[in-house]
Amino acid sequence: MELRLAFTEFLFAFCAVVLADRVYGFSDRLLGRFAHKTDKPQLRAASANDWYVYFHRSDLTGEKEPARPAAPAARVIPAAARQPRRDSRPRLRA
Repeated sequence: MELRLAFTEFLFAFCAVVLADRVYGFSDRLLGRFAHKTDKPQLRAASANDWYVYFHRSDLTGEKEPARPAAPAARVIPAAARQPRRDSRPRLRA
């Protein structure tokens, strides 16, 4: 009986934690705390949830990045005129 009661208490505690998290997330969205949208995320003020770091490899190694050669311009090939295809579906006669 004690094991069944412990499982039930665990289940209720888990549901309470999930519900509290949902209420907290809803209240944050309702108050507009997540409405700070910018085009450039690095310009945004750092927060506790902002874990991503923007850096280049040269920042870590101290090396100068090699200059990349310019990519050749893509050639534009005109599309060939499409020939009308015969309808391959069977014809129904009424």
